[in-house]
Amino acid sequence: MTAPATIAPEAPTVPEDWRVTPEGTVPVSDVARTTGDYPAVNYTVRRCGVPVIDQGGQGRARYIPVSEALLLVAAAALAVAAGVALAQMYRAIKASGATVRADSLTIPLTLGS
Repeated sequence: MTAPATIAPEAPTVPEDWRVTPEGTVPVSDVARTTGDYPAVNYTVRRCGVPVIDQGGQGRARYIPVSEALLLVAAAALAVAAGVALAQMYRAIKASGATVRADSLTIPLTLGS
């Protein structure tokens, strides 16, 4: 049995200090600063299939879609609560078919048999 868990009282908010581009992407460093764990975010982006849309700037900043960035922040919070690595939580959330829309984050949950 599965049950969707949707957080949708209002549109997901993007932190004010994120430098969102007109294309709807954000630097990975902004996401890392929000989660407080740059190594874990960097590893997850590099090894878990987070789509990098662009690379640019002086330090070759990597940009990811805002939807993926919000999913990473959610995964980071859940990973801390569950006591697991961010990459492990991100993979589990993506494998479950989680979606981020303009007004919701939906993570399908499998509940007992």
